[in-house]
Amino acid sequence: MTIVFAASLALFVLLIIVCIVLGPQETEKSIKALFDFKTYKEDYKKIIPFLSKKESDTQLDKEKEASVLDVFDKRIIVDKSSTPALLVPSEGIAPRSAFLFTGPLDDGGHEGIDIWTNLNGAGMDGKTYGKGNPVYASCSGYVRKVWEDNGDVTVICDTLDEYYKEVVPSLKIKTLYGHMADQFSDEVYIYVHEGQRVNRGDLIGHQGNRCYWSPENRVVHLHFGVYDITNTKQVPLDPTPYIGVSCTTLNQEFKIENES
Repeated sequence: MTIVFAASLALFVLLIIVCIVLGPQETEKSIKALFDFKTYKEDYKKIIPFLSKKESDTQLDKEKEASVLDVFDKRIIVDKSSTPALLVPSEGIAPRSAFLFTGPLDDGGHEGIDIWTNLNGAGMDGKTYGKGNPVYASCSGYVRKVWEDNGDVTVICDTLDEYYKEVVPSLKIKTLYGHMADQFSDEVYIYVHEGQRVNRGDLIGHQGNRCYWSPENRVVHLHFGVYDITNTKQVPLDPTPYIGVSCTTLNQEFKIENES
């Protein structure tokens, strides 16, 4: 320890003498040359930038802003491309052009998409009656109405996230699931009740063949509709941009992708 202290003291005295003889500026130049201070300064900048406080604060704000925007942009890309606003409600096929989405009923249209359990319109057991494929809540929300005469369930969806506003025509919607009952046995395939909270993907029923307006209908299917509820008219909307599967294409197959 004595030797180290003596050496440090000697070096300090030597620097004072050199400073007195050469002057402060020449002494600084000599030290910079000795330690190649230019290279050292460049390396040091990588750790602590040589900025004024104002410049430093501005740079920090820019970095924070860029970081937030990067994360937000990535979220938009991921959600829009891989996760549609709504879940496909049931599996099956749309084999009749008359029951694709064509617009408001008042204009002679069909206000949703009919998804058949299979091509011959039978249930899962192959008969023309009985339960069809499972039906799931396509959105999270609450059950507004259950109408057993037609096997209907209406769900008021939670307001959709803002980043879907460029993808779908309305963020405030309700979804309709129809014909979840059997015309022969009077069995009702509805497993929720009015006022109940449901989450996206919850089982709410099974496809059936009960139709209040056409009792002769024996097709086991789900009628699925999406409605804009921002005004009193509750305009029917094409479900296509909501579920990410065409509801205007003949023989379109509907599959429920496994969400992780």
